[in-house]
Amino acid sequence: MSYQVLARKWRPSDFSEVVGQEHVVKALSNALDQNKIHQAYVLSGTRGVGKTTIARILSKSLNCEEGLNSKPCHKCDTCISIAEGSFMDFQEIDAASSRGVEDTKQLLETVMYMPSSSRYKVYLLDEVHMLSPQSFNMLLKTLEEPPPHVIFILATTLPEKIPATVLSRCLQFNLKNLTPSQLTDRIKIILKEENIDFDEGSVNQIARAGRGSLRDCLTITDQAIAYCNGDLTDTGISEMLGTLTLDRVLDLMKSIVQQDAISLLKQLQEIGQLSIDYPRLMDLILETIQHIAVAQISEEALSDIDVNKDDVISLSKELSSEDIQLLYQVGLLAKRDMDLAPDIASGFEMALLRMVAFLPETKVSDLPKKKLTTVNVKEKKVDAVVAKDESTNDIELKEAEDSPLPLSEEIKEIKEIEETQLEDEEYISNQEELKLDSTSWNNIFQSLDLDLGTKQLASHCSFLRTDDSVIYLSMPEEKLTIFNGKHRQKLQESVSLSLGSDCILFFEAGAGGDESPNKLKLKERDKINQEAKNAIKEDPDVKILLDKLGGKVIDSSIEPRQSDE
Repeated sequence: MSYQVLARKWRPSDFSEVVGQEHVVKALSNALDQNKIHQAYVLSGTRGVGKTTIARILSKSLNCEEGLNSKPCHKCDTCISIAEGSFMDFQEIDAASSRGVEDTKQLLETVMYMPSSSRYKVYLLDEVHMLSPQSFNMLLKTLEEPPPHVIFILATTLPEKIPATVLSRCLQFNLKNLTPSQLTDRIKIILKEENIDFDEGSVNQIARAGRGSLRDCLTITDQAIAYCNGDLTDTGISEMLGTLTLDRVLDLMKSIVQQDAISLLKQLQEIGQLSIDYPRLMDLILETIQHIAVAQISEEALSDIDVNKDDVISLSKELSSEDIQLLYQVGLLAKRDMDLAPDIASGFEMALLRMVAFLPETKVSDLPKKKLTTVNVKEKKVDAVVAKDESTNDIELKEAEDSPLPLSEEIKEIKEIEETQLEDEEYISNQEELKLDSTSWNNIFQSLDLDLGTKQLASHCSFLRTDDSVIYLSMPEEKLTIFNGKHRQKLQESVSLSLGSDCILFFEAGAGGDESPNKLKLKERDKINQEAKNAIKEDPDVKILLDKLGGKVIDSSIEPRQSDE
């Protein structure tokens, strides 16, 4: 006997064997058991989720010789013929290849004839969205008033392309993509029945590669059995699929989070020697980042993932939620643009290096922990006695007699001080309050010793206010996203050096005012340009040219003279 592929061999023959489509199975089973059969059904969903399978089971249930019910016998001639694809009253039509008006006309001409040996004639139109508009119009008339012995089943992956007039005359069931756990459970059952050795990692990889389609998973499993010679391993499946094991993906993420570019490049060189599917590898990195984001919210929510949970939880504690979202966005954009790179490997490499570059140098794990400080309690109580001096109106405090504080009062004097900071902000005590305004800030900015890139970005900062040693600055959001930790640290160090005392810069996203160094520079340039234009127009010689010769001054051609300094 010739070999039969797993997808065909293990195709469900009964509603009880259908995986992951309980909502469809329940509705159809109840309708069959209650003899409430509709004239037409629409089964929609991605490839390999069971549309054709459910249609065949429904046809068996409708025409089983033992009676109309949700559990066909699988023994009668009708059930056997439908399973073998030789039943005359069950017709499968590929609408993609038979989409013309003439094909539809020939089909509908057979509708009025009674079944040859069964209760119902069942027409399964696969990929029905491929029919032409004229064919849909012809089909619509039949769906409006179908013969009582005819059942239509329309299967499609794109239900939105079916006319609303057709959908309104059908019962529509949307088949869901199977979850990774549903896929892995089904694959394990099949592999055990087939006496194929496997490990957990190999099955998990196949389930992820199937992307919710059981048929795709079984096709990959067939390929894996041949590639691994009947012994499925995690490493073997990685080689076959052209991707990495999850442990190596986690190693890449650790290098990114730790900003270890040298280790990252070393790993990428090793990966480059393999036949890697880089888009798929980027998908795995994005999935890992998503797991990290979930772990940061709730560690219990990681129960269904197939990666090392401890490593994921550890990475979630080293990143802020903003950093996680940044990494995810960089990965998404890189996946979109990798094909534009000179080669896809270099595009992938630059994407990971971009993740390293955009992460701030200060990690969540490096931020100061909660501090508990106690206030020294003096044994002597100070009694505020107000004595008003008629000449100076000063208030004097006099010390009362020695009296120890009660224990309850002593406890009340103990305070817990928490410091929570997002990026660079830290409370600095015992420092004089800074006195700055927009003008003084711009003067300080002009004197800063910064590299060109940092100074150009920092020129968009507008002064807001000061609070003790903290300087609050406003910056447009699009500039703030690329003003990373390195730039901020350089600016803060340079400002502290210029002021002669330590300070903290805190940045707020905003449109930015008109008082930023960049805006002031633009205003000054516009002012100079306007003065130059006015000077040209007021020049006596220019006026003669304009009046006598009908000349015209082109403003864009006027360029102020540069000062010789």
